[in-house]
Amino acid sequence: MPAGKFVLAATTVNEPPWGEGDISKPRPKVARVLLVQIEPPRLRAAVLASTLLAPPTYRFHWSGQACRKEDTLYRADLERSNGGDENCLLVDHSLASFSPRSQGVWKDAAAWLAGQNVQLPVPLLITASVTRTQGWQLVAATYAFNPRMYGCDATRSRSWADSPWHRKAVAGDPQRERFVESVTGWGKGVQQHFDGLVAGRQSALDKMPEIYSCAAAQAALN
Repeated sequence: MPAGKFVLAATTVNEPPWGEGDISKPRPKVARVLLVQIEPPRLRAAVLASTLLAPPTYRFHWSGQACRKEDTLYRADLERSNGGDENCLLVDHSLASFSPRSQGVWKDAAAWLAGQNVQLPVPLLITASVTRTQGWQLVAATYAFNPRMYGCDATRSRSWADSPWHRKAVAGDPQRERFVESVTGWGKGVQQHFDGLVAGRQSALDKMPEIYSCAAAQAALN
């Protein structure tokens, strides 16, 4: 988990979409929990963790497409030629998160956050999403960080493509670039940890990288 106190905002247990599993077999169930870190009145970070509950049969193979999106800040598809298993990291930016249009556990979490008087929707989040599958096994997590709460410029944008945090624009600002690099570094660490978890190896990670603080960097220059 990232540094700081996180609280449970929402949970769900349901069957995955048809595109994520073998439709010829009994449907497994996936448990999801969404944890949030709040600095009133704003959301600082959120973590969505997903895993498979004990399935009715182990004779199936996940066939999702976690790495199908390519227009992202960073993309690492480490299982492209290994029989359909997935080992994917996507780093991206999202606008207007936890809005009335949110779906599933995100919608439930938005309702909980509204009850805590958190300002919604969150204008901008930088996310690192890691998905690891092998055979019937599944473990996934999305880590979302609010750049504004780390002192970075996170003004509203007209559209996702026009955002200064889009991959075509982020390199134009050293602080945006370093913030994205830090989230990417966090995602790479989680990807390594999940790979070991699925393979039955003990994680070799001693310390996860810190998320870059634009505010701390500015203070150091003054």
